[in-house]
Amino acid sequence: MNCERLKGRVALVTGGGRGIGKAIAKRLYQEKADVVICGTTEDVLKRAAEEVATDGREVLPIVCDVSDAKQVRAMVKKARERFGKVDILVNNAAIMLRHIGFERAVRPFYELDEADWDRVMAVNVKGMWLCAREVFPDMRSQGWGRIINIASDTVYIGRGNGLQYITSKAAVVGLTRALAFEVGQFGITVNAISPGLTQSETVRENDFGQMSEELAKNSAIPRLEYPEDLVGTAAWLASDDAAFVTGQTISVSGGLSLH
Repeated sequence: MNCERLKGRVALVTGGGRGIGKAIAKRLYQEKADVVICGTTEDVLKRAAEEVATDGREVLPIVCDVSDAKQVRAMVKKARERFGKVDILVNNAAIMLRHIGFERAVRPFYELDEADWDRVMAVNVKGMWLCAREVFPDMRSQGWGRIINIASDTVYIGRGNGLQYITSKAAVVGLTRALAFEVGQFGITVNAISPGLTQSETVRENDFGQMSEELAKNSAIPRLEYPEDLVGTAAWLASDDAAFVTGQTISVSGGLSLH
C-alpha cells in the first residue's frame, strides 16, 4: 500500500465521528491527507479526532449539521482557515436509526412520521448537495477534486420498511451521476460507495445481529461487513489512481448485491 497517495491534499469527512466516516477519515489520514471531520456531537468528534491523529498531525473536528446551509458554510470556512482549501469531500453523514429511533425508523411506509421523512431527506440528500456546493470553488480553482458519496446496497436489494432511508440513498446514486457530469470539466470526479449492513456503532446498538448474520450468509463472501472494509475503496477513489473514474456507484458489500 502506498501510504502517501494523498500527501498535500485536504479531506473533509462528514459524519466522521463514528463508524464508516471515522474509519475512512483514519485511512485518508494514513495516506497523509490533512483531515477535517464533522458531526453533531462535540465530545464524540473530539475523541474521534484524537483516535485518527496517530502521527501527531492535527485532525480538525467541527460541529456541523450538514442540512443547515449556514453551518456548512461556517464549517468549510474553518477548514480553509486551518488548511487553506478542501480537495476531497466524503459525504458520509446520514440519518436512519440513531437520531430518530429504531421503532420509528423501520415502520411500514403508511405509518412513517412526516417530520422524520423530511429530516432524513434533509441530511442524507440535501446535506450532500450543500457540502458539495460549498467546497466546489476550491476544487474548480485548482482543477482537481474528489467527491465521494456514501450510498447503500439497500437500493439494490429493496428490503421492506425503512422506506425513507432507502429512498434517500437511491437519491444519492442519482445525485452522484448528475453531479459528475456538471463538474467533470473542472478535473473533479464524483463517485459513490454502496455498503451493505456495516457493523458500525449504530447497527450494534440497535440489535441487528440476526439480520446481519442472515445477510452475511446470502453474500458471495459470507461474513459480516465492517467499516474497515470500505476504506480501501475510499482511498483509491480519492487518489490519482482513480482519476478517470466518475459517476460510478461501487458496491462494497461482499457480494450482498450483484449488478
